[in-house]
This record gives sequence, C-alpha cells and structure tokens, in this order.
Amino acid sequence: MFFDYLTSFHIIEDQDFNPKIAGILTGYWCNEGEEKLHHEREVCTKTWFITKGMIYLTFTDQDKGEVVLTLFRAGELAIIPDSFMNGKPATCNIMACADTELLEITKAGRNRIHQLFPQSLTLENAILAQIPEKGRERESLLCLDAEDRMVRFFELYPELHPYHKTVRMLDKHIASYLHIDKSHYSKYKNQHYPKKVEKSWHTPFFKAKLPCTLVL
Repeated sequence: MFFDYLTSFHIIEDQDFNPKIAGILTGYWCNEGEEKLHHEREVCTKTWFITKGMIYLTFTDQDKGEVVLTLFRAGELAIIPDSFMNGKPATCNIMACADTELLEITKAGRNRIHQLFPQSLTLENAILAQIPEKGRERESLLCLDAEDRMVRFFELYPELHPYHKTVRMLDKHIASYLHIDKSHYSKYKNQHYPKKVEKSWHTPFFKAKLPCTLVL
C-alpha cells in the first residue's frame, strides 16, 4: 500500500529505493484506544502513513474544547508540513483512532532518504502539493446545510458510515469536524440512519404441559 501511494505521485527508477525506504520505516499500532501522537505547540519531527484506521488533527478552543480540523484515512500520509519540514511549533494535535496501524517516518529518516535518493525531493513536493486539498474538502462540506453536510460526509467517508463503520472514530469527533452540535448530530444521524432491528432466530421461551410418569 505504501509504495503504491508513493508511485501514484512520482516513480523513482532505482531498484534500491524500496528496500532502503522499508528499512527506515517503523511500524506502529494504536491498540489501547485513541492515542495522541503529537501535542500542539511542539515541533513535530514525525509523519505517519496510515495502513489501517484514521488520524485526525485537532486544536484546542477555549470555548469549544477540542475541535477537529482535518482527517487522514488509510492509504494517506498524515503530516503537518510547516512543523515537520520547517521546524515550527505545530498549531494542532495529531490523534489516532483506536486500532489504527501506521508506518512512522522520522525527520532524520526523511533526511536520510534525500541523501540516498536526491530525486525523492520531487516525490516529496508532489505529496505536499496535495495536502491543501484536505482543507478545501472541509470547506466544501461546511457550505452545505447541517443535515446535507452529514449525508455528504458519509458518502465521502464510507468507512465511518453508521451502517458499515470500520474505523473507530467517536461520534463527537465526527460532529466536531462537521461543525455540528453533538445533540443535533445525534438527531440527524438517528433520522437518516435509524438503528436496524436484528431478527432473533432463537426459539421463544414458553411453558409447555407435557405428560410425565411419577416414579416412586
């Protein structure tokens, strides 16, 4: 998945590229619930490719608390460019949903890649160029009415759809990303996606009178 992601931006014609990159990557599994990978106001020296699950960026609002800004899904690279590339303190937190699986790249590892493969700078620039699309995606959603916003969101992120959810992202974070009050989000969700009643195939309990023989 990771190398398919890279080649979708730029192909590096060097047979040593993939093996060297694989040696720099570190596997990471968030197996104990949601996990904060990075704190706001600190320089971020890591980036993560998501093989399963989801990463989201948040910032702390004095009135609203934690506000979700950006989502990164499986098959994407989660990065705060200005912090990772330029060493500036990050303006947001990086959170991973429960059971998310990642490939971690440190800034030292990134520098090593550039030393070994100078042409990887072209690849990096191509990846960074598509990051602003994340902001435009959310802006387009916020132009819609709240209910339409939620419906469109589940079309864009079927892995979070109430009927076939495969990513363990909390509803309060989805509501925050959509800029919808939690109570209204629950109302809209229940209206559009009512809980399905599962049929039970168990034999119903009932009392039966059966003939019996008294043994003395």
